[in-house]
Amino acid sequence: MILKKETVATLSKKLSLPYTGTEQDWDIEMADSNRINEFIDFYHQYDLAFEERVALMFLIIASYDDFLNENNVQIDCRWDAIKAMLAKDRIHFVELINYWSLYNETDIFRITPLMRTV
Repeated sequence: MILKKETVATLSKKLSLPYTGTEQDWDIEMADSNRINEFIDFYHQYDLAFEERVALMFLIIASYDDFLNENNVQIDCRWDAIKAMLAKDRIHFVELINYWSLYNETDIFRITPLMRTV
């Protein structure tokens, strides 16, 4: 799923992200492993438009993958919450899940084995 520029601009403003409008992979470039809890809370606490909710999930997944890499861990307690969010609205996150799951490929991303369980 390609994220709309208007959606990422609005969400970036709400989250005070350093968005410039020139990002090609917004979720990867704006990922912040130190803000995962904040992103998850924001997802649950605010009545976001559908496209904002999807974009935020992209950001959460990229941030969590960064966290796993930075800390050289396989999983932490937040995975259960993220997995539940993905499973609850799986129909809306199929492309995201498939992208990070890399079926029939090696585990390029640290989060890949986890995404395959969704």
